[in-house]
Parts: sequence; C-alpha cells; structure tokens
Amino acid sequence: MEEFKPDNDSMSARRAAPFASLPAAAIIIAVIALALALWSLLESRDTEQSLTQSLGNKLAEQSGAQKQTAAQVDVMSKDLRDSQNRVAQLEGKLAEFQGQRVALEEMYRELARAPDDWLLAEIEQTLNIASRELTLAGNVRAALIALQAADQRLARADKLQVVQLRRAITQDMDRLKALPLVDTQGVSVKLDTLMGNAQTMPLAVPDAQTPSTREVRANDANDNIAVRFGKDLWFEIKQLIRIREIDSGDPALLSPQQAYFLRENLKLRLLSARTSLVARDETNYKEDLKLAREMLAKYFDPKAKVNANALVTLKQLAENPVSISAPDITASLAAVRAARAARERQGR
Repeated sequence: MEEFKPDNDSMSARRAAPFASLPAAAIIIAVIALALALWSLLESRDTEQSLTQSLGNKLAEQSGAQKQTAAQVDVMSKDLRDSQNRVAQLEGKLAEFQGQRVALEEMYRELARAPDDWLLAEIEQTLNIASRELTLAGNVRAALIALQAADQRLARADKLQVVQLRRAITQDMDRLKALPLVDTQGVSVKLDTLMGNAQTMPLAVPDAQTPSTREVRANDANDNIAVRFGKDLWFEIKQLIRIREIDSGDPALLSPQQAYFLRENLKLRLLSARTSLVARDETNYKEDLKLAREMLAKYFDPKAKVNANALVTLKQLAENPVSISAPDITASLAAVRAARAARERQGR
C-alpha cells in the first residue's frame, strides 16, 4: 500500500487559508464597529442636540415664568401698597371717629349734668377770678364782691348740701373785711387828675406875658407907622425890666424851657407814684409823693387855689397805706373742688 504523504505545499496552503481569510473578517468587523461608532456618535449628537434644545426650551420657559412671576410680584406689590394706603386711611378715619365719639360722650356727660353741678362749676370759676384779683392786683373789694355773690347763689340752692363750702367762704369774707380798704382806683384817678393839672398850674414866677399886655399890643394896629414904631420901642424897653410882687421868700427863677421841663418832671413823678401804687410798693410810692410836694412848694405859686388843693391831695394820698398783704382764699377753692369731686363720685 502506497503510503500517503501529505504534500507540504498543500499543508502550507491549508494552514495559510484561515490566516488569508482573517483580514477580510477583521475589516468587516472593523467596518461594522466603525459604523456602530458612527451611528452611536450620530445618535449621541442627536441626543445632545435634543437635550440642548429641550434645555433651551426649559430655560426659555423658566425665563418667561420668571418674568411673569416678576410682573405678578410687581402687581402684588402695587396692590399691597394700595392696601396699606387704604388701611392707613381707614385707621385715620377710625381715629377721627373715635375722637368724635369721645367728644360726643363728653358733650353728653356735660348735657346730662344736674343744675347743681353747673352751679358748683360757676362758683369755682367765680372764686378763681377772686383769687386772681387778690394775687395780681391786690383788689380786696373785687374779691369780696365775688365771695358775696358766690355765697348768695349757694344760699338759694336748697337741695345742694354745701355746708363746708359756705363756711369756708364766710371765713374768707370775714378775713377780707378785717383788712383796711385801699381804694386803688380812687387814688389812681386822683393822681391822673394831678398829672392833667400839672400843665396849667401857675408858677411862683409867671413864665408868660399877661393877657392885658398882649391885648394892648394888638390894639396898636390902628395907629400910623411912626406912632406904632414908637409904642413898640417903648414896650420893648419896658420889657427889659419887670417888677412883680412876690410874697414868698427867695423863689426860683426859671426860664420858659426850664419851666416846661419842671412840669414834665412833676408829671413823671406822679406817674411813678401811680406805678408804685399798682405794684403795692409803699416805700417808693410815698417817696414819689414827697418829692412831688416839694416841687409844688418850691416852684409853684402857693396862693393859687389849684396848687393849694394839689398839696392837700398829695398829703392825704401819702397818709393812705398801699402795701397791705391780702390773704388768699385757698380754703374756699379747696372746699368747692371737694364738693365737685363728691358730686362726681355720686354721679358714678
């Protein structure tokens, strides 16, 4: 039997056949892989584009939503401000209504008061006026009149139990009646009269021509020029020397200007005395009257009736006291306030 020996060439060809067909398969696989890669790349790119487009749409929608939200926030802010303004207006109207309500309640309480409450309120006002008259002007008479009027009104109120108030008013009236009366108004009128007369009071040495002399010179207008000139010359010569009968010893000679200032100083001195009277400054009051009397006695004619009456008036005024310390009426004020408080407690 013939031994079969494989041919080396055929064996080499069979061994090389698989390796010969390997590159084609690899190429096919590589192509397929490449195609898959390209397809995957394209697919990922499409996916990325779709995602990008979707994200852009979402962002656009979100931006639109934000703008819409901002617009809504602006509208809501404007509405909030309007609401706050309306609330403030309503609060102001509410406060106004509350004030009106309080005022109406107060008016109702005032109208609902009993006549006795009104009477006590009027009595308190009268006593306050009397207290001011005593404190500011020292007018005891006015305060006494006010207390008497208050006591008379309380006496006519039968239903009103104000025994303590009437007792306090009576005690204050007794204290005022015990004081020496100072007629401030009367003294002021007398001082004003003296100031008015100071301008015409005759001086010890007259400071003006007599009426007869002026009349004589006025009647000379009917004469001719030569006669009138002669009379005028003779009149001027006679005026160089004047002879007057003076009874008082060593009178003060004053020029017309000095006489004017003398009268003005006298009026100022009397005005200062009037101011001291209102201020109840007795020291300066008497000092001013003393100086006014000295001026009258030294520079004015003592025989003139008006001057003599002025001296007598100044002496009488200086003898009147003006610095009386008037008592207060705090007891009456406290009593009327206590009576009003008791009435208010009863009304509650």
